[in-house]
Amino acid sequence: MNSARGLYEKSSEIFLENVRWLLSSDIRIKNGHNKGALYGWKNLNPPSFPFIYSEITGYAVTCFSWIASEFGNKKALGAAEEATGWILRNLNSNLLFARPPAEKDQLNNLSRLFYSFDNSMILIGIVSLYKLTKKKSLLALAETIARALIEHFFDGEKLVPRLDNSFNPIKPIGEDGVVKWSTTSGAYHCKLSLGLLELTRITGNKKYAHISDSLCSYAIEQQKSDGQFITNPGSDVAYLHPHLYACEGLIYSGIKESNDIHYNAGLCGIKWAMKHISSGKGGTFRDTGKQSVEQSDCTAQLLRLLIICQSKLENSINNAHLEEIIENLHLRLLDFYIEFGEGKGAMKYHLAKDTACSWCTMFSLQALNLWKTKNSAPLWIDYFV
Repeated sequence: MNSARGLYEKSSEIFLENVRWLLSSDIRIKNGHNKGALYGWKNLNPPSFPFIYSEITGYAVTCFSWIASEFGNKKALGAAEEATGWILRNLNSNLLFARPPAEKDQLNNLSRLFYSFDNSMILIGIVSLYKLTKKKSLLALAETIARALIEHFFDGEKLVPRLDNSFNPIKPIGEDGVVKWSTTSGAYHCKLSLGLLELTRITGNKKYAHISDSLCSYAIEQQKSDGQFITNPGSDVAYLHPHLYACEGLIYSGIKESNDIHYNAGLCGIKWAMKHISSGKGGTFRDTGKQSVEQSDCTAQLLRLLIICQSKLENSINNAHLEEIIENLHLRLLDFYIEFGEGKGAMKYHLAKDTACSWCTMFSLQALNLWKTKNSAPLWIDYFV
């Protein structure tokens, strides 16, 4: 067996184990009032779960819908429907709190806060499942969530990041003049384009597309001339995870709307991110700080985008060099795989952290499938997690 064939088989095996872990492990809740939800991650030593993320359950609906659509996996379809059932049971004013309590009386500091990004990912999930099943109730639910998002979060230009349970804005969290990216309006919010543009396509309502355009325009305003998106106002440090969210939204809008301005801005962001690949191992750093570590979600995000945009990138980057970068990212992503023990089948968040991460596993399995099919199959983006 040659090394290329061996690598292909290893990557295929890890992909299948990723799918198995997401569907069958205890990261997905299969009984009780939280049936269908996913924990953000599993601590491995000792085994424990932190809390349920509504954002991550939204990702799961998209991911399971893609697995069902791409591979005819009925268990994945059932998991997507169970996750949607959990979303329905936890709607509050047609939106979800960031972290609905795992137990009915177990509140935490995010149990009564609405995040626009979290609900955006839920919307994308519901739209994804509708495209697969064509159930009118799902389309109605998607539009209900979209209207609530627009009513409460859209200020005519961008999305307000956080609201309390009375829909009052919450001040950004900051320290020493630096604002945490997830608590402020940012370029990353344009990832909502994945849901809004599909709603316009499905319903014919152009309002959704207009809001998508506004979010993408705002994202471009937050982009520096070198391609970096400002993620943490007040700091020169940029975080790759939200930076790549912005790239995903702009590339999606660029493809779906044939919008060269959006596409080229996303492409510029991808080129900037390529400068923050570890020279030693080939993975993508968490941020641009001096003590940064490699993170599997960022590595998978960049790998997906490089494969999807490879033909365009070849216009400005030597093809052999680009192929080398893609292969190094792919190899490094495999290092995050948990081969034995409690987290078998999952991906670690980063190598020094003893956790099995649900969203990292979702991003990774899509990246691995794209890598396997990049030379033989059309590239998809319709079920992008």
